[in-house]
Amino acid sequence: MLLDTSSLELHEVLISLGISCGVILAGFWFGFRFLKRYRLIADTPTARVQSAHQGYVELQGQALPSPGGLLHSPLTGRECVWYHYKVEKEKGSGKNRRWVCEREGTSDEWFQLDDRSGICQIDPQGAEIKAQVRKRWHGRTPMPTGGPPQHNPGMRFNISFGGSRYRYLEELILEYESIYALGRFHSLGGGRDQLDQTREVGELIRQWKADYQQLLARFDGNCNGQLEADEWQQVQIQARNQIMQRQKELQTLPTVHVLMRPDESDQPYLLSSYDEEKLAKRYRWFAYGCFVALLVASWIAGEMLQAL
Repeated sequence: MLLDTSSLELHEVLISLGISCGVILAGFWFGFRFLKRYRLIADTPTARVQSAHQGYVELQGQALPSPGGLLHSPLTGRECVWYHYKVEKEKGSGKNRRWVCEREGTSDEWFQLDDRSGICQIDPQGAEIKAQVRKRWHGRTPMPTGGPPQHNPGMRFNISFGGSRYRYLEELILEYESIYALGRFHSLGGGRDQLDQTREVGELIRQWKADYQQLLARFDGNCNGQLEADEWQQVQIQARNQIMQRQKELQTLPTVHVLMRPDESDQPYLLSSYDEEKLAKRYRWFAYGCFVALLVASWIAGEMLQAL
């Protein structure tokens, strides 16, 4: 027994054992989760927007705002294409001091990825997003009175002391930042969308029949209050012509490429302003850290079991 457990009470041993088992389970789950992301990033070839296949793909390019324009971060007002922010308040004192989230938000507006071969619309909802522009700082008001204080290059966080009661977090993806994306790619328009004419005609006629008096006004040629066989045939012809016109309009629409969250739960949706190599390394080190924690927790659990 390498760990001295002789001074521990039984309930302390059981608590330590329970915590160790929890760390083992978490380390196992998160370790393989991060390892899978590392392997996906490292092994998935980068596609070009213009020639990407439909399905799960990896893209890289520059971030551009949606046609609606740039967003503004709620905390600092900084222009961006995506943001996440959090405001926490310090409560309690001494050992009971803790940070409680007062307000948090994430933008859900789409933005664009341009890889010079084409432009892809990015839906950020449901994505696991890692942003390089990430600032944390402290203040004394529910909303910061200014931006993060200046800090030395390479420092990730800004920390101030002296009675600060609020802590702010801001994560941004900026215009023209390099973007890595892994998700479900889908192209719309450009003649790709083919309507099921039989189903669409039937649905259109059902809509017309919902207002039967209007249907009679349009097609009851002899005004006898009902649709004869030849009149009903005209209803079907008119509905079919309308659906065919709708199909022609779809074929003239420009092609729009979209990236969004995959339907399959085992395919993660990743967006990041880290480049591919740095992002892969981050997930690899996250996985290593989880497995180290798992090993340490397993050793502690073994020591606790021997102490029972």
